[in-house]
Amino acid sequence: MGMGEPLNNYQNVLTTCRALINRKLWNLAYNHVTVSTVGVPSKMKALTRDLPEVNLALSLHAPNQRMREEIVPSARGTPIESLIEALDDHMMAILRQRRRDAGNPQGSDQDATSLSAVKTTEEEDEFNEEERVSASKKKRAMIEYVMLTGDTSTIEAAHQLGQLCKGRHLVVNLIPYNKTNVKDKLSCPSEEHMQEFRNIVSSYGSFCTIRRTMGADIAGACGQLVVEEEEKKQKAVLDIEDYGSISTKTNGVVGKKEKRSTAITRKANQSEQLNNEDNLKVEEEDPLIWKLKVATGIAVVGLVVSSTLLLLQKRKR
Repeated sequence: MGMGEPLNNYQNVLTTCRALINRKLWNLAYNHVTVSTVGVPSKMKALTRDLPEVNLALSLHAPNQRMREEIVPSARGTPIESLIEALDDHMMAILRQRRRDAGNPQGSDQDATSLSAVKTTEEEDEFNEEERVSASKKKRAMIEYVMLTGDTSTIEAAHQLGQLCKGRHLVVNLIPYNKTNVKDKLSCPSEEHMQEFRNIVSSYGSFCTIRRTMGADIAGACGQLVVEEEEKKQKAVLDIEDYGSISTKTNGVVGKKEKRSTAITRKANQSEQLNNEDNLKVEEEDPLIWKLKVATGIAVVGLVVSSTLLLLQKRKR
């Protein structure tokens, strides 16, 4: 996901998927590899032929051809029914292949190839409801349907989507829209509305779920991180431009401030000069004070010595 339409780069995607499930390389489980497509029927069938074990997700987003063409212009000329048929073929591919292998256990490779290439109406209708339910539980094929407030999420749209998938037991994954700060102000329907939408789709026999969103509270959900990052970059550019603009427009004011600042600086310098002169006077007086302290100390010592000698003489008498 996020790389563009993978089925338009089919060979590289096929090589990558095989590397991911290769036991000697990445060794991922088949159900941990999903190819998400906007819908290229011929390539969807090719993927079913080459890698029926991996998951296939169809980004549908609309319940009928008219709505889908408005949302996805590239859908013109691709009937929505052909996409659902290709998705259903992928879901039932493993079971179909097992039946063919069981019916031709000792057949040649050529016979097996011819059998897989021919698909009759009887083969399409040979699976009962129990088999389809079992296949859908493995979630090998699913529809991704973004829930947006508008025509594609109405109750009528729910019935149309259910009717489109009726009898196939496909997995329909409803994806709540993550609100982002973009030009088109889109929003997600209420939780109650999405629950009702899900119940209607399920009533037609599909396994319908609502995807649990994560990270929306910290702007870290799908599509939000890149938008937030772009906003930060744009804000930084605007801040720089605004700074330059403000500096130009307020040139006169800045000049006055500079003059005022210069006057204050001069006064500060004068005050500092006066302080320095006072310090010099103190430094000049310091030697005199030191001499006076020394003389006072000598006098005190002399007085103490004289007093001691007088006391000693009195005692001798």
